[in-house]
Amino acid sequence: MLQHIPEGALGRFGFIVVAVGLALAGCGSRQTDTPAAGPTTAAPASTAVQSTPPQKAVAPPATTVAPAAPPTTAAQAPTTAPPPPTTAAPAAKGTTLVPMQTATGGEFLSPSGNISCEVDVGRAGLTSAYCQTGTPPQSVKMDPTGSYTTCIGDQCLGNPDSEAPTLAYRTATGVGPFRCESATTGVTCTAGGRGFQISTSGIKAAVG
Repeated sequence: MLQHIPEGALGRFGFIVVAVGLALAGCGSRQTDTPAAGPTTAAPASTAVQSTPPQKAVAPPATTVAPAAPPTTAAQAPTTAPPPPTTAAPAAKGTTLVPMQTATGGEFLSPSGNISCEVDVGRAGLTSAYCQTGTPPQSVKMDPTGSYTTCIGDQCLGNPDSEAPTLAYRTATGVGPFRCESATTGVTCTAGGRGFQISTSGIKAAVG
């Protein structure tokens, strides 16, 4: 004998049956997961190595230095001095002639000591007559021809020999072509008939 199922309960039961059927159908149609592909490894890229050819060393250009020219030496013309006379010129009238210290010359002082002179003929390579005054400072030098040059100032003075003999007034001395005479007006030296006079007043030309 079948039990009587109320109408509302049958409706609910039908709904449950439909729901269960749908659930089973979903389980049956489940898709199978496809395993994921493993990671792919890219082939390493080949690196091209370029070989650089060795560089050739370039030698610097050779430098040629021209040899220095030898120094040129100017030819010196030989100087030949005229042979001086062996005796001094005669002293003026009334003047005493006294010899010099040596045959090649010597030095002397005036009586005041302000004038000092030196006469050389081939001594130490010199052939000249030289005189100077301390006051004023001045000097004069004469060659065997009677030509002379003067110099003014302290830089023109040499060192006279303090022990040189004194040439007294109205006394003359000399050697070779040179003759020097001492007077109150100064010392006069000549050669070949001309020369100079030196005193505190200065230097001037003289004849003899």
